[in-house]
Amino acid sequence: MVDRDQASLYTIEGVAAALLMIATATIVFQAISVYTPGDTHIDDMLLEQLGADALAVLDLPKGPGEASALEEMIATWDKDGFQSGFGSLVRSRSLVEGDDPVQYSAEVFYRVGNSDEVDSVFFTESVPYSGYEPAVRVTRWVQVRTPYHENLPAELPQSPQRTQMVLLEVILWRG
Repeated sequence: MVDRDQASLYTIEGVAAALLMIATATIVFQAISVYTPGDTHIDDMLLEQLGADALAVLDLPKGPGEASALEEMIATWDKDGFQSGFGSLVRSRSLVEGDDPVQYSAEVFYRVGNSDEVDSVFFTESVPYSGYEPAVRVTRWVQVRTPYHENLPAELPQSPQRTQMVLLEVILWRG
């Protein structure tokens, strides 16, 4: 009789321990990760890397010695081509259209003549940047070879004698 009571006690203790382990595992696996303001830099780094990768893809030459798509877009001032190429690359992470609303604004910096002065001209944007959204900046040097296109804005140097390097700066934000 005494042996049966001990066996029942061991069984109850085993069931209680099993329930305790299941409850602990459930709490651990359902724990919510705390998102602190200090973790926002991770999203910014991801967005910056996404923009840099998109510009790098656009800047791949089509063949040996040939211009890249990005170089042609800048040289011909093809805003629509940039919006479709760059815009689709930065928004292609999500399978649902419109789920990843990455916005951008692009500007081209250039050297004025033979001076040390640097000026800029607006290139294109998906939506106007208000300046209030947290944003990141990615840049890419683009070689603009001759001949220049008639669509280039008058501010950009038009020198058919030499190749011009311009800096394409893209501001990215989620909005």
